[in-house]
Amino acid sequence: MYAYHLLVDGIQIADPNNTYAAFTAMPPYSQLIVHGDGPAYYDAQIVPHGNVTRHIYHSDVTEGERELYVYTPPGYKADKKYPVLYLLGGSGELPSNWVYDGRVNFIMDNLLAEEKAEPMLIAIPNNQVIHRNHPQHADLTFDIFEKELREHVIPLVDKSYSTIQSPEGRAISGLSMGGRHSMFIGFRSLDKFANFGILSAGDTDAETSLKQFLNDPDVNDKVDYLFVGQGTKEAQSFFNHRCQALHDALTNHDIEHDYYIGGNGGHDWSTWRHLLYYRFLPNLWK
Repeated sequence: MYAYHLLVDGIQIADPNNTYAAFTAMPPYSQLIVHGDGPAYYDAQIVPHGNVTRHIYHSDVTEGERELYVYTPPGYKADKKYPVLYLLGGSGELPSNWVYDGRVNFIMDNLLAEEKAEPMLIAIPNNQVIHRNHPQHADLTFDIFEKELREHVIPLVDKSYSTIQSPEGRAISGLSMGGRHSMFIGFRSLDKFANFGILSAGDTDAETSLKQFLNDPDVNDKVDYLFVGQGTKEAQSFFNHRCQALHDALTNHDIEHDYYIGGNGGHDWSTWRHLLYYRFLPNLWK
């Protein structure tokens, strides 16, 4: 899957002759899909498929209507308790990007059919709670979204579905900015989450920004699975600085975690699909 756009008089636009365009809050782009000899791991295959449901709810935190997507695995039963992965997008992404670009529902379907992952719910909230161009975006976004998670997102999912309502039954993961949400919010919310997937994210000053988490003497008992991953091309670029710094800080404090570099992609969907399928999802809830 290739992403591209056209430049017309210096203005970035989607290809008007290609109806396959990204649904995103950022300037739109088009996609070109080149199929191989058979379906890819992120394609729809002849396997049982789960459902993706779109929820609309009112948020008192952001004072407006918001959306939330929830994937339920094939054969979902209301009388069975399921763990929940809260999956977040990057800066400017919409929840639908994890479905249309990330293909997370097809990835999960295929992993389940291959018996490589545990059945789970995947909740994809809108973590864009303040405009990315706001001068205080980095200062405000984490507190606002943590409140949104606690007051609206998690309660809605727990009320609407049959979930394991404990930290051991919840995971939070995200790409880029969503990875930083997962890290900065998740690591200080051990009463809610015990599993984490930090994709293409980290912090160059992790020793300061994550001081409480890093110095918690019981952190390894509170965390079931902590994954930090990035693409091969990312590791060869400036994106590596934050991921590597997080990995180093966790290592220096003897915090158990799974650090992985893989795939052939950079800071793009080919990397995030790869990280989910080949490493994070198969190891989650194991």
